[in-house]
Amino acid sequence: MRRLTLIALLLAGAALTGCAAGNPNASAGDFKGTERDVAQVIDDLKGSRDPEEICSRMLTDAFAKSLASGGRDCVDEVKAALRDVADTGMKVKDVTVTGSTARAAVSQDELSSTFELERSGTSWQIDSFGDVAAR
Repeated sequence: MRRLTLIALLLAGAALTGCAAGNPNASAGDFKGTERDVAQVIDDLKGSRDPEEICSRMLTDAFAKSLASGGRDCVDEVKAALRDVADTGMKVKDVTVTGSTARAAVSQDELSSTFELERSGTSWQIDSFGDVAAR
């Protein structure tokens, strides 16, 4: 459940205000090329309130399976985490791409984490939310 606490802390961004494209906290515009594609996945995550979409499209299969706990699947866990999410800003500060993997440094208020992503075909999926650290 610790990973889902991170979702509640970092996921909110545009979640209550609509899609990431119209959100002043959107990060993808700060990057170019592949780095922009990686940041866009995180902007899309911030803007989604659909646990099924998050689990099936935005997370790797292995990561989604790892979120399952106590007889509940990824969708149930994400749904529970989203219930208590407040409208806060999450920003991608840096993106490093190495072949088919990427790391995105993400911050929100006084918290930071490094998301890990994997390329799946032509798109990117989140494989880890990393560990939350206070800045």
